[in-house]
Amino acid sequence: MARIELRKRGPIGEIRLNRPEVLNAMGREWPEDMLGAAREMQNDAAVRVVLLTGEGRSFCSGVDLTQLAAGEISSEWFHRTELAYRALETLDKPVIAGVQEYCIGGGLQTIIACDARVAADDAILGLPATKEAFIPGMSGFRLPRVIGMGWARHLILSGENIGPEEAFRIGLVNRVVPRADLERELERWAARYLEVPRPSLTWAKRLTNQAFDLSFEEFLAEYGRAMTVVLASEEHQAARKAWKERKRGR
Repeated sequence: MARIELRKRGPIGEIRLNRPEVLNAMGREWPEDMLGAAREMQNDAAVRVVLLTGEGRSFCSGVDLTQLAAGEISSEWFHRTELAYRALETLDKPVIAGVQEYCIGGGLQTIIACDARVAADDAILGLPATKEAFIPGMSGFRLPRVIGMGWARHLILSGENIGPEEAFRIGLVNRVVPRADLERELERWAARYLEVPRPSLTWAKRLTNQAFDLSFEEFLAEYGRAMTVVLASEEHQAARKAWKERKRGR
């Protein structure tokens, strides 16, 4: 049985964490499994939107503490895990996480590398690493970009868990739905992104990924290059034609 399962339904790809017997805890093979999954989704031109989900009761309970205590997870594992998060974050396709029950530690770090997050009403989110005497990865780099420094510091330094409504209030998740509706809501979000032409979606994501890293002048230059590509695309030409036809029909 695959520890991370890949599914494809037309233009929608799904990366499903598949260790439900341990609440999808991240074992020693997780970084390479996730890197491989992200690579496959990136390289499949037919896939335009990616869902990230967890099999069974919970989305992900973080690092496998049994393996960690047994010395089966080295410091190199944490480095490789950050590379896996980055692979998700830099996919040229929107990645939408669907979260049920536990989404803590590495589980939370995984979803903040995604473009959108939909939570079930039983979700439990947090970064307990500081309470367990280690550091919650590079969440100090990524989480402030998602929810702002104030709430990011509180979650990181306190190690406290929060519920879905508070997560929605602070911008950690984009939507909260009843547990029974989670899969349907993910499909609805995927459908929204599928309505957007691929070139503009791809370049908009690339630009927003650089939003906190570039100066205004550097970002302006990147934006100019992106617009050159997008304006020359077949999709943009088709959109222009549609505008003209709508105008003539008035």
